[in-house]
Formats: sequence, structure tokens, C-alpha cells
Amino acid sequence: MQESARGVLLTLSGLVLLMKVSTPTGHLWITPGGRIRPGEDPAVAAIREVGEETGCHNLTVGAEVWIRHGTYFAGGKPLFERERFFMMPTEPFEPSASGMEPQESNRHQGFRWWAIEEIASSPEAFVPRRLAELLKNLDQFGPPPSPLDSGE
Repeated sequence: MQESARGVLLTLSGLVLLMKVSTPTGHLWITPGGRIRPGEDPAVAAIREVGEETGCHNLTVGAEVWIRHGTYFAGGKPLFERERFFMMPTEPFEPSASGMEPQESNRHQGFRWWAIEEIASSPEAFVPRRLAELLKNLDQFGPPPSPLDSGE
């Protein structure tokens, strides 16, 4: 099973930074993040991965808010993954994909700051699928006492 760490870059005004990535079946909007290296602390991995994927290296990591178990395909084979999501409070900035690894940049189709309400009413595909609901709760009540299962 792959272990990943992701950042939930949420502003005080309720905007969240998402990345559009291509998949074999279309595209998805996801939070920035990636694989945890062997022996690496998940929170440290989140900071490293978000920095590589967005170009922003001055973020601080907050509480772990969600855990997601999912499947993705690489080389035509299903791979199982556990993703850990960490709060990273921020203000909007202009993200850059220049630090992405080639396999990441090949799938990357852009960044966007989304309002939570826009996600809730959008026909686009988001991961986790309940992203709008999870973000509404996070924005309204703050981080949960322990990470929530985000669903698929």
C-alpha cells in the first residue's frame, strides 16, 4: 500500500487550492501532495510534497484532518493508497508546477483556487468525492479531534 500526505490549503475566506490532474478516465481535482518516503514523518512529507507541487515553501502544517483509502492505476495495475490530509492555513498565492517530477507534470493540467460553494455546485470530479462537505465542516468547525475517514 502506498502512503501519501496531502495539504488542505484553505484560506480564511474559504478558498482552497486544488490541482487538476489527468487520469485514464478523464480528469480530477485533488489537493496537492504525494508519496511519503520510507521513514519520513507524514507531516514533513506533506510540507515537502506541497512545496514541490505548488512552489510555496513557507507553509506550516496543522492538524491531520482526514484519511482516505483509495485505488489508482499506474502502468495499468491497480495500486492501493492511504492518503493523510493536513491543514495548511494560507493566503492565496500564485502556484507554480516548476518543482514537479516529470511523472507529475505529465498529469498536471493546472491549479485553481476554489470557493467551497463552487465545489459543492460543480459538475467536476473531486477527490475525495465528499470534498465540499468535508471543507464546509472544516471551515465552520475547524479541525476534528482526530482524522475523519473522507470516503472514496
